[in-house]
Amino acid sequence: MGVFKFLVIQSVVVILSSLLAWHISQYGHQPTAYMDEIFHIPQAQKYCNGSFEEWDPKITTLPGLYLFSIGLLKPFQQILSITNRELCSVLNLRLVNTLFCAGNFYLFVVITETLNKKNQQENYTLLKALTLSLMPLLFFFNFLFYTDSGSLFFILYAYYYHLKGSYPAAAILGMISMIFRQTNIVWVFFMSLCNVSRILYKQMRLESRETHTICFLLTHSFPVFVINTVISCWSYGIVGVTAIAFVLWNGSVVVGDKSAHEASFNPPQLGYFALFTLSLSLMHLVTVTKIKQFLNNICSNAFVYMVAIATSTLLIYQFTQVHPYLLADNRHYTFYFWSKLYARFTWSRYILLPVYLFSLWSINHSLSHIHSMIRGCLWVCICAALVPQKLIEFRYFVVPYMLIRLHMKGETTRSLLLELTLYILINSFTLHRFLYKPIFWPNVEEPQRIMW
Repeated sequence: MGVFKFLVIQSVVVILSSLLAWHISQYGHQPTAYMDEIFHIPQAQKYCNGSFEEWDPKITTLPGLYLFSIGLLKPFQQILSITNRELCSVLNLRLVNTLFCAGNFYLFVVITETLNKKNQQENYTLLKALTLSLMPLLFFFNFLFYTDSGSLFFILYAYYYHLKGSYPAAAILGMISMIFRQTNIVWVFFMSLCNVSRILYKQMRLESRETHTICFLLTHSFPVFVINTVISCWSYGIVGVTAIAFVLWNGSVVVGDKSAHEASFNPPQLGYFALFTLSLSLMHLVTVTKIKQFLNNICSNAFVYMVAIATSTLLIYQFTQVHPYLLADNRHYTFYFWSKLYARFTWSRYILLPVYLFSLWSINHSLSHIHSMIRGCLWVCICAALVPQKLIEFRYFVVPYMLIRLHMKGETTRSLLLELTLYILINSFTLHRFLYKPIFWPNVEEPQRIMW
C-alpha cells in the first residue's frame, strides 16, 4: 500500500469533514447543539467540568463518546491555556468525530486488504475505502456530535482483529464499542458465531471425512469441539456474560428513557434494510446478469418464493410497527419516507415485496463467495439487530450495511466510481437541504433542519 496515496485520500476525507463542522458551527448555520446533540453536548460538557455524577435521564446510550472526547481534548487544555468552556465548545466536540472518520478510512483499507488476501490492486482498495467513507449515513454524522462514527470505528476495529485471529483484542474493542452503543453486542456475538462456525467446519473436515454431518461431530467429537470453542471464544464469552449482567441489572439494554426504545417484533425492518442497501449499492446489486439469475431462481424454486411472499405478506400485515417518533418529527427523512409512501398508500407495503425479495437475494448472491455458515451467522445477527427495533432509523442500518459492502467482491472500477458519484450527489443534496433549506415550526423561533 502506497503510504503517500493513503495519506492524501485520508486527509481529503478528514479535512472535508472538519471544514463542514467548522462551517456549520462558525457561520451561523447551526452554532448551537441540534437534535440529539442537545443531550450529547451538555453531557460531554458536564464531564469536561468534572461532574461525572450528573447524568441526563433522556440519554439512552452509555457515555463512551463523552469519555473518549474528554480524554482526547483534556491534554490540550494545559498546552493552549484555555477554560473548560472553550475546550469543550460545540465546534471542538464536533471535531472529535473527524478522528473517527480518519480511523474508519484506515479500517476500510486494512479490512478490504485482509478479506481479499491482498490480491486486489492498491487503487481498487483506496477507491473502495474512499467510497465507503463518503457513504451518506456515515459521512453526514462525521461533523456532528453523534455516536455513529465512534460506534462504527470500534466495531470495525474489533472485526479487523477478529479477522487476524486476535480474539481477546477483538473482544476488548467490542466491549468498548458497546459503551458507545449497547446494541453493538450483536456484532460481538456475530464474531463469536463466526468463530464457532469455523471450529465446527474444521472439526467436521478433520473428524468426519466419510460422513460430513453435524450428527457425526456431535456424537463422536463433541468434547473436542466444546474444548476448542472455549479456548477460542472465552474472551467473547466474557463480553456476553457482562452484557447479560448489565441487562439484568439495568432492566433493559437502554439506559435513561427506556419508554422510547422498547423492544418489539418488527420483521418489516428487514425489507426496509434491503431497500436501503439496494438503493445505495444499486450498481453492484442490480445488473442484467443478476436479474436474469434471479428470474431463473424463481422459476426453479417457484413454490419456495410463493411461500416466502405469503409469509412476508402476513408478517407485514400483522407486525408492521409505527413508532410515535416516526410521525411526530418532520426533521427526519424517514418521516417523509413513511408519510408520503407507506402511510399514504397502504398497498405500497405489499407491492414492494418483490423488490425486497430481489434485494435480499441479490445481497446474499453477492456474498456467495463466503462460506454458508458465515453468511448464515451474518443474517441471524442482522435480524437480531433490526427486527426488535420499533423505530425506522436509517442510522441503525450503517453497521450491517458496511459489513456487507466490505465483504462484497468483484466490484469494478467503473461500478465503484458510479457508487462514489451517487454518494457525492446524495451528500450534496442532504447538506444543501440541512444548511440552506430550514423549516419553521409554529411558536418556535429557531429554524429546524432536515437530516437523516
